[in-house]
Amino acid sequence: MRIGIVGTGNMGRALGLGWARAGHEVLFGSRDVKKAKAVAADSFVSAQTGDFDAAAVFGDVILYTIRDYFPSSALKEPQALSGKIVIDCNNSAILGLDLPDPGNRPGIHFTTPIPSHAEELAADAPGARVVKAFNTMAAQVIELDRDELMRRRVSVFLCSDDAQAKSVVKELAEELGFIGVDCGGLERAQLVEGVGDFIRFQIIGMSLGPFATISVNVAPAR
Repeated sequence: MRIGIVGTGNMGRALGLGWARAGHEVLFGSRDVKKAKAVAADSFVSAQTGDFDAAAVFGDVILYTIRDYFPSSALKEPQALSGKIVIDCNNSAILGLDLPDPGNRPGIHFTTPIPSHAEELAADAPGARVVKAFNTMAAQVIELDRDELMRRRVSVFLCSDDAQAKSVVKELAEELGFIGVDCGGLERAQLVEGVGDFIRFQIIGMSLGPFATISVNVAPAR
């Protein structure tokens, strides 16, 4: 499968390298092409590089990792996303960490957006087949060995109004060793982004560190 990575921060790097090593064709897209080339050099397999637009054109699946800019402002040709599966792994900014807290409150604070980031992305790129996924873990979890992830049964929550797109992303998640959990339509991204905030609070606010994540299991009935 051809996968375009829009953004080469921690999440773009971790997921892109994981999929490249799993045998997918990957193009890393960055504002700074030198940065994209440096990330691709770590893949141990062939991976292409370019800018954001090159990644959008290249992929059948697009991982969209830019929280602060939607496609209409980040891409020269946002219509390139039309008909493509677009994975949104983003969460809202943390007040007191990513952005100053308007109320000058001590500590960190979360404001999960409604509509969700994923819903806003879908509205900005109306032809895209948006799937919310991978927002409830840090990049360090994604970089774990596949067998370790399978043993821990780490959940990837999936929301989309396109069942086939959701199924493709579930397969991509499970190739890396995760357990895909279908959470329904894209509206449910509001809940999943709230879970992402909770996990980030555990990681940062409760000092559990970047390997804190969540696994949904069903207890056996008596």
